[in-house]
Amino acid sequence: MNKLITIIASTAIAMLSFASTANSIEYKVGLTGQATAYYGNVQETLKDSGRKTDEEALAAFSYMSGFAEVSLDQAMGLTIGLEYTPDVLTFESSDRVIRTSAGDVGGGNVDVEGEDAAGGLQILNAEVEDMMTAYVALPIMGSGLHVKVGYSTATLVTKEELASGSTYGDVELDGMSVGLYFDGDIGDMAFYRVEGAYNEFDDIKVTGSEVGAAAGKFNTITAELGGVSAKLSLGLQF
Repeated sequence: MNKLITIIASTAIAMLSFASTANSIEYKVGLTGQATAYYGNVQETLKDSGRKTDEEALAAFSYMSGFAEVSLDQAMGLTIGLEYTPDVLTFESSDRVIRTSAGDVGGGNVDVEGEDAAGGLQILNAEVEDMMTAYVALPIMGSGLHVKVGYSTATLVTKEELASGSTYGDVELDGMSVGLYFDGDIGDMAFYRVEGAYNEFDDIKVTGSEVGAAAGKFNTITAELGGVSAKLSLGLQF
């Protein structure tokens, strides 16, 4: 989040400096509907056995965002904006039953699938919330197309119920996006936007905590998350 605050502050200073000399400044606000497809790769390392398990998933999501931006004609049509998404991704809940080799619950070295296995139920779930994206865009030779680059921060909220006793805290995510969009006018003040983008978050690493665990003996989860999105926006321009 500190990185994003620095970017926003620097952007605001640049906007003010241009605004003092710019002949034409255009402001836009709007709402965006997005359909995204994300690929995730997750690896879990168990604290006791050191055994690693890998999971891969491809999932589709849809969500709404709001944005505000300013375009500066004197800076070759440079557009500077901010987009906010309250609820981004809700991962499908996953559960499994675990037991130790002796049949005890928690910290075990044997995973057993199915309702008849002795042990405890692991319920894994997570959401990505409060994504803020600062972006810049430049028009491509008066074609109506713009190339757009953004920097995002978001919060990964973990909602696990683990028989092993481990807990995982929420994680701050950083990511980048690059894409193209086309703006078209609807009358004098309204506009529409069609956009496609590629999004990728930095590698995620989460360390569990468990009461009574020895120093350095915690479950860890590492993950990669990226995907593509298609967006349709409607807004007002001033």
